[in-house]
Amino acid sequence: MKSKYWVGAAIAAAVSLVVLVSATTQTMAEQVVLRIAFLRGSEPMSIARLNGNLEKRLAKLGVKVEWVGPFAAYAPAAEGLNAGAIDMSTGSSTSALSSFGGASTLALFAYQWDAGDSSGILVKKNSPIKTLADLAGHSVAVNRGGSGDYNLAKALETTGVASDQVKRAYLSPTDSAAAFTQDHVDAWSSWGMYFPIALALYDARVVSLAKDFHSENAVVYVVRQAFAQAHPEVIGPVLEELQASAKWAREHRTEAAKLWEGELKLNPAVAQLLASYDMPDPVPLGEREVTALNHLNDWMVAQKILPGPIAIDRHIWKTPTQ
Repeated sequence: MKSKYWVGAAIAAAVSLVVLVSATTQTMAEQVVLRIAFLRGSEPMSIARLNGNLEKRLAKLGVKVEWVGPFAAYAPAAEGLNAGAIDMSTGSSTSALSSFGGASTLALFAYQWDAGDSSGILVKKNSPIKTLADLAGHSVAVNRGGSGDYNLAKALETTGVASDQVKRAYLSPTDSAAAFTQDHVDAWSSWGMYFPIALALYDARVVSLAKDFHSENAVVYVVRQAFAQAHPEVIGPVLEELQASAKWAREHRTEAAKLWEGELKLNPAVAQLLASYDMPDPVPLGEREVTALNHLNDWMVAQKILPGPIAIDRHIWKTPTQ
């Protein structure tokens, strides 16, 4: 009897183990993984990564978040997106449009308007340049085809200075900083973290903010269309967490400054400036956002940054109910 009992128990244990392994394998097979490329910046996606709220929320949907990076800029992240190695990322609208060429299957699922207070044209405090019109005949550091290049063009349009009256020094942001501090350029069309760094540490002053010359550059959030089509239920919660992160930054500026000071290794004065800038909510793309993208599209084609216009509508994510 005892022998039969142990045989029966062993069989039951084996059956249980098979069921457990089968269930575990099935669960692993069903789990969705969202791979997000992150940049070293202060946008809501960085906050969502650092506070862990996105992982917690998506875990309830059976989705695992994998953060990939950090990336120095959107361009290398876009390569991963187009190759299918990454599912989601963020960048400027100028860089995003550049990534939509060829056989790209990427889409924008959120758009964050630039408040226009964290980028613009900078000069040294002792510079004779007082207005945008004074840029004529001077050199300006810009990143080719990016936010700096775009903002300078918009600034010159506003004041009526012909484009060829200003010499552009096409440099990376890091090289632009070096050129600016060493007086190799007369001005800098600056943006991102470089803007508050220049103001706090490089003896810079603002000639004109992006909002003064009506810049339509923005932060955009990009997803692989194949991922969004396979898992449309993920996009809404991600956007809601991005909005919650933006709201937190607006309502907790002291804490945000400490966050950037630690995460980005910033000087306290720079971190405080960064936290003082407005952070609008990322929003789904509507008519106003698409209009701004088309304006940007036209400019990039005119500047020969794009070989031809992008069909913007093909790169806007719409939920199945839209």
